Amino acid sequence: MSPPRILRVAIIGCGSYGAEHAKFLSACPAVKLHAVADIAEPRAEEFRRTYGAGYATSDVGRIWADREIDAVWICTQHHTHAPLAEAAAAAGKNFFLEKPLAITLADCDRIVAAVERSGVIAASGFKLRFFPAVIAARAFLEQPTLTVAQVIDDHWPSDFWANDPVQGGGNVLSQGCHMVDTVLHLHRSAPVRVYAAGGNRHHPTREIVDTAAITVTFSDGAVASIAVGDCGVPPHASKFALQQSGGTRSFSLYNRLNSLMTREDKQVTEHAAQPEQGAAVIDAPFIAAVAEGKASPVTVQSARRTTAVVLAAIESIRSGQAVDLTASPWNVAR
Repeated sequence: MSPPRILRVAIIGCGSYGAEHAKFLSACPAVKLHAVADIAEPRAEEFRRTYGAGYATSDVGRIWADREIDAVWICTQHHTHAPLAEAAAAAGKNFFLEKPLAITLADCDRIVAAVERSGVIAASGFKLRFFPAVIAARAFLEQPTLTVAQVIDDHWPSDFWANDPVQGGGNVLSQGCHMVDTVLHLHRSAPVRVYAAGGNRHHPTREIVDTAAITVTFSDGAVASIAVGDCGVPPHASKFALQQSGGTRSFSLYNRLNSLMTREDKQVTEHAAQPEQGAAVIDAPFIAAVAEGKASPVTVQSARRTTAVVLAAIESIRSGQAVDLTASPWNVAR
């Protein structure tokens, strides 16, 4: 039996997100970090030396033209996702795209269309789905009635690029998408309605929504409440926390969703906490999908749905009205 083929991969974007993936990819025996790219060539070269990549470049066209590359990690600012994803798909490159998929529905639709045209395997970076405690919680409670969740961080500087309305979209979109995606993943039925309250509480120089209380209704009648903001990490629940109830079963996820406590027939079980695995938790499933030619572990279609729900919540905050998620332009049911 011949040994498995080593995938040759590239990273575009040599910042903090790219570094998280590079730490895993440079040590993963299933891949070879073949190339890295960044608009700043000195940064790309330093990144190459740090993680042992084959070459560094500031010309992303070199990545698309390189026939040896099997998959590309796109770890750039959110507003660049759509053009880079389209270029990757056109070049026949499988790609991993950091979350959120994009910060406009139009860009999300561009990415989905490009993937569907090309047939490449593409994944979005919603890693919380793959935390062991989240996997166990989803298996434990299949039909939730009520979900209460949060992603509440410490204050983000107003000049942080993710708080720029064009480059990052602000805290509720840039970070809140993580918890919205996890809630949607834990509910088997489709989201059909969203109503939200909130606004800009801490970033008066930015035209963004930084605080939100979001209520999502699902087609089976279940409901979820999601709090998002950069107004101070709660000391007990932690930045990421989620609890869910469904009759005789309920659970709490806390400690950044690495710890799980379940309750069944009034008997409580505290499960062993899992160590956080960084990018490995989502990179490994994507690598396996590419190597085996299987479906993406986080499809761009599901990532588009997540962005649509967050953007609909922001629209609800601004309009004061509930949003029908089944109607255009949201179309989350598709």
